[in-house]
Amino acid sequence: MCEFTVYLNGHEDSDVVAKNVIKSKVKADHISLMDSSGKTYRIEKAYITKVDSIMAEMQLESMA
Repeated sequence: MCEFTVYLNGHEDSDVVAKNVIKSKVKADHISLMDSSGKTYRIEKAYITKVDSIMAEMQLESMA
């Protein structure tokens, strides 16, 4: 199973919003994430710009 590190608006350690993410769902006003322990994250007003399963990374950007 692939567990993603999720970044918001950049690719530095300080841009990480979640780790070990196994599920993501795009909603009208947010992105919902769930990690391997079942913890959920709600990222408001963002969209997915890149998913890289080889590097296990997901990139999000805030909506302007």
